[in-house]
This record gives sequence, structure tokens and C-alpha cells, in this order.
Amino acid sequence: TGCATWTHPNGGYFVSFDGPEGSAKRVGALCKEMGVTMTPAGATWPYGEDPRDTNIRIAPSFPPVEELEQAMQIFCLALRMAALEKLGI
Repeated sequence: TGCATWTHPNGGYFVSFDGPEGSAKRVGALCKEMGVTMTPAGATWPYGEDPRDTNIRIAPSFPPVEELEQAMQIFCLALRMAALEKLGI
């Protein structure tokens, strides 16, 4: 949809995700409401304060592939919901 960017690590563990400005904390909260715990929004910034509230570090803790797929479906749903909220829809 063009509402986000992310890194494509080659053999790395973390994915750096950037969503719409002002949405990262909301995405994390929505994920938590749906049962998925994410690394806190802004964790990659000093003192955890992302000035644009865009960044989430995705750091899966060795889940089975099926669980990771489910978690990513929830994450994508939360992102879409937060993006629509930012647009006032």
C-alpha cells in the first residue's frame, strides 16, 4: 500500500520497520490488544524516544514459522488500522 518501509536483512535477526508518522505506538498497542507482543515502538532511538513515532524493531524470538506467520498477519492488520486512523477513516 506504500504506507511503510522496512529492511531486508541478509542473515540478520532484526527487521527495522517504519510506518506512517505518529503510528508506531498505536501499532504496538493494537498488536498487544490482539495478543502479539512487539518490541516497544522507538526502541532503536536513544531513551526509546522516536521523535516521529514511526519505528518498530521487529525481533522474533525463535517462534515456530506458523506462529510467526500469524503474528505478522496481526502486525499487518494493526498497521492498516493505525494508518486508516491517521487518515481519519
